[in-house]
Amino acid sequence: MSEQATFAQRSQRKVYFKHADLDYYLMWVMGREIYEGSDASECMAAAQGMNAHTVAEWQRAWLELAHRLETQANQNNTPAPNATLRSHYLRACSYYRAALFLMPPSHAQFQSSIANMQACFARALPHFEFPIAPIQVTHRGHSYHGYLWKPDNTAQKRPLLIVVGGIETFAEDCYFMVGNSPLAYGYNVLTIDLPGQGTNPSAGAYFEARMQHSVSAMLDMVLARDDIDTERVAVYGFSWGGHVVCKAAQHDKRIKAVIANPAMPDVFRAALAQQKGVNRSDPISQSVFKQVAWRMGLKISLNPADIGRRFVKAYDYLMHGKANISQITCPMLCLAGEGEPAITLKIAHEIYAKLPHPAKKLAIFTTAQNGEAHCQINNLALPNQTMLAWLDELWKA
Repeated sequence: MSEQATFAQRSQRKVYFKHADLDYYLMWVMGREIYEGSDASECMAAAQGMNAHTVAEWQRAWLELAHRLETQANQNNTPAPNATLRSHYLRACSYYRAALFLMPPSHAQFQSSIANMQACFARALPHFEFPIAPIQVTHRGHSYHGYLWKPDNTAQKRPLLIVVGGIETFAEDCYFMVGNSPLAYGYNVLTIDLPGQGTNPSAGAYFEARMQHSVSAMLDMVLARDDIDTERVAVYGFSWGGHVVCKAAQHDKRIKAVIANPAMPDVFRAALAQQKGVNRSDPISQSVFKQVAWRMGLKISLNPADIGRRFVKAYDYLMHGKANISQITCPMLCLAGEGEPAITLKIAHEIYAKLPHPAKKLAIFTTAQNGEAHCQINNLALPNQTMLAWLDELWKA
């Protein structure tokens, strides 16, 4: 099997698989160990236990591991907070999620795997050492699901960090991207599945060019709370979320700081440039593209109606999907890994040069730092420490 990335270049390092996409997803799951979302030995056992490096074997291995951990936790569940139970449920959540990376929406177990993943995360909530609770935002007739976690249960006003995920993500993924790191800096943290994310496509809420409106709806809700310091509101977007937060920071000045990992003001230039030479006959690539299409409200087919919808979506992004960097007037931190495509690194430098606020910062993580991968998923402490230290200095100033 080819060692070339079939969906997008996201890392130049290898953990186990020859197939670059499989290896990246394995790296992503293993990286969650820092926040109790995986165990390296369990992950490697799952990878090595695959009879072949196929979509079906990937799904089977992770679902079996997830079900085993969930069953063990259910058999020993107790109302009292328990760190072992929390770890079991969080790992089961991650392993159900791992199967979903390569599971198209038409798959018979797609919806049940999502439900199991979210149920495991929900069962972990009472066992956290800090308060974390589900939260809902209503926008344009849709109800969006997410979580709010805090250092404690007091009503003390605290700065807010909003975490915005990528094109394939769930609100549960956003928890594992930052974990409890912001709590040590005194932050309340919010993440919500925006249109196109989580299960929202099933309700007809798809990715759109003007995602800033859904971020503003999230701000309307959370900034009405008594425990939020409205002068210290930061948004962190990873992967495609790096595009969403650029749009949001341009249009909503209630955002006082923005972090993009990586920054992506123009999705055509950043994302589509990586698709040149993609082998769309590769079954792993096809699984990913089918889920992305579903999240966009599209179908990959030669049906004239489906082709028309794809042109309409492309036109929408062409006309309304670009962020004007010169209008992002708050401080901005641009992050990227040196293992990403050259176009991503070029854009990061260009954006940094155009940002008007003097407190801007650019950080390109290196292989020597173990941070070259897309979103530094194998070393999450690196971007989180960089982001939180930057914000700490920003608020002090």
